[in-house]
Amino acid sequence: MNTAHYRNVLAMSVLLILVLSCSSQTTPIPSVPQSDTPGIAPTAAETVMPAETHTLVPLVETHTPVPLVDTPTPALAVAAAALVNGQPIPLQEYETQVSLAMAYLSQQQSFEPNTEEGKAALIQLRRQVLDWMIDQALIDQAAAREGISIPEEQVEAEMTRLIGDDVAKFEEWLKANNLTRDSFKVQLQRELLGAALQEHVVGSLPPAVEQVHARHILVMSEADAMDVLIELRSGESFAALAKQYSQDRGNRDMGGDLGFFPRGVMPLEIEVVAFALAPGQTSGMVKTDFGYHIIEIVEKDPARKVPDEMLATWRQKTFLKWLESQRAAATVEYLISME
Repeated sequence: MNTAHYRNVLAMSVLLILVLSCSSQTTPIPSVPQSDTPGIAPTAAETVMPAETHTLVPLVETHTPVPLVDTPTPALAVAAAALVNGQPIPLQEYETQVSLAMAYLSQQQSFEPNTEEGKAALIQLRRQVLDWMIDQALIDQAAAREGISIPEEQVEAEMTRLIGDDVAKFEEWLKANNLTRDSFKVQLQRELLGAALQEHVVGSLPPAVEQVHARHILVMSEADAMDVLIELRSGESFAALAKQYSQDRGNRDMGGDLGFFPRGVMPLEIEVVAFALAPGQTSGMVKTDFGYHIIEIVEKDPARKVPDEMLATWRQKTFLKWLESQRAAATVEYLISME
């Protein structure tokens, strides 16, 4: 069996996501295919879809870590890295997760542990491992409150499915990643529990939520954006200018049409402006990591079904917002220093 099937379980937990979060890669702005408007669809190479997401959780959210301070470790039955609503995160388990993540990070060609950048990446990684484990503790606590659990037989069945017929290859993969069947099984159980809680929180059916139908023009410099704004204010067609100037190949030939989208799938800078404008209004310059945008609002719908191609992203981000609210309300005590 292809090792990617069971590697995904590990990637969803901490290793791959931590490594990716230590890099400076940027996810392209989503360009939404037109499901409601007839026309020529862009090619796969030209269409920039929302970043691929998974329904299994938890993911490591790249939020700013809470500052860590040296705090005297209370007398606990188990040495702990942190306390989450009084529940300890065992220090040994934390160090094990850090070791796994560091082993993966050390395999990356761009990682040099003796450089200043490498040392900073390791500090960031240790912080993010602990943040991920805190989020996992909050998920476990919420699941317990809601009476959600994963039966042992479900975990076993999923593990059997993932392993497939090539047991030897699976064992080889475990060894190469410093894992055991038991540690892999624990991680799988966490993924299944997170998925079950996400469905409980977000729901399984496509929701009807407020959405906005917008167009945009993306250019690379402030000067270019100003030139476009001048032409718009002189009466030029937004769609015509998008075809002429926009650098978003996924929708420029459609006049920059982004289609309808709900909150939580576009970059926050675009979302804030788009939902604040009224139909027929055009924004000024909106700066994001991708460049400078000018946005036009075509129409709004207060209760529109989230399209299938956006549903996974919407559910994931909605769940992460819920998880952030749980963390904000939690009592978290850091018991170790990251330095």
